[in-house]
Amino acid sequence: MIADADPNNCGELSFYAFKEIVSNKRESERGTSDKDLLDAYVAMGGDADGGGCVDADMLIRTIKEEFEMTIDIEALIAEVDEDGSGEIEFDEFKELLAGGPTGDDDDDDDGDEGGD
Repeated sequence: MIADADPNNCGELSFYAFKEIVSNKRESERGTSDKDLLDAYVAMGGDADGGGCVDADMLIRTIKEEFEMTIDIEALIAEVDEDGSGEIEFDEFKELLAGGPTGDDDDDDDGDEGGD
């Protein structure tokens, strides 16, 4: 990895090269995590290609009864279920397991744009 960023083997890296190495490493680790998330999504009823959805009620029962977790899963689902359908799509599922919205999207859900 470092040999690729330092082809002349001079023992020095520019900040840009270092940043690129870190970014690539994070991206490769994220890919593994996304695969694990997709596996969990499929296990809950979603499609293997990330399509379909997971029933929110089934997810609540699984979290509370099978995993016996005491988190407020209903509140987390309410945060990520963007369309309020009770069906959790893969992007919402990823946000849910990350503990709520990731902030990647525009954040106008609870903004105060109208002003007082």
